[in-house]
Amino acid sequence: MRNKYLQFGLGMIVGGLLCGTTAAAADYLTASPSTQTFYLSGQPVQFEAYAIHGNNFVKLRDIGQAVDFGVTYDGSTNSVHIDPNVHYEQEATIPAQTSPAPSDLTEEAVRAAIRALRERYPTGSYYPAPYVPRNPLDRPYSNCDACAGWAMLCSDTAFGELPWRQVMNPRWEDIRAGDLLDWHDGTTGHVVVVLEKTAEYVKTTESGRGNMVRWGGQYFRWWLEGQPDYSLRTRYPQ
Repeated sequence: MRNKYLQFGLGMIVGGLLCGTTAAAADYLTASPSTQTFYLSGQPVQFEAYAIHGNNFVKLRDIGQAVDFGVTYDGSTNSVHIDPNVHYEQEATIPAQTSPAPSDLTEEAVRAAIRALRERYPTGSYYPAPYVPRNPLDRPYSNCDACAGWAMLCSDTAFGELPWRQVMNPRWEDIRAGDLLDWHDGTTGHVVVVLEKTAEYVKTTESGRGNMVRWGGQYFRWWLEGQPDYSLRTRYPQ
């Protein structure tokens, strides 16, 4: 790789929270900024790195840029491609969205922001997983793929970096557009994003283990309220 090397170790954790594994992993995988120094060919380099369970996590794109090798993502196949024979090219990014003011946080505005994603990610398409939350240190789920990654992507789109709150066994009247509803039985679970609510059910968008987006889900109140560890994650100010 053009005679360049990185003098650090990267740990890998294959883990999840919802859509297949336990939500207790959230405590196990608490992230904090790494305090270690990284070197490239003997020279110190700056990376945005996080320590999770004794391992350093650095974005692959940041390494590709430092070492100068190609890193691309193919959304049609949900795959990452690494090419040591080409130069690194900066990924096109969407300008960061600031957190909306409380006066702008109407359910209509939140619903419209999330539904705007449908043009880019229609039903059956793959979203770019793992998703990197706006604030990696304040997120409701440890894993960033499957249903959890899509839920956080939708929420960040509508709420920016507003803080999260969890409500266990929420009242039906407390549920609003943009809220996340999740449940788990210790081994499996799921999370959905609320788009609309009636007296009997909610309409949702969601994803599954294959990181494939789905719009038009529907969950009945009686069924949701009977699920184990049923909770609501919201970012509307109290």
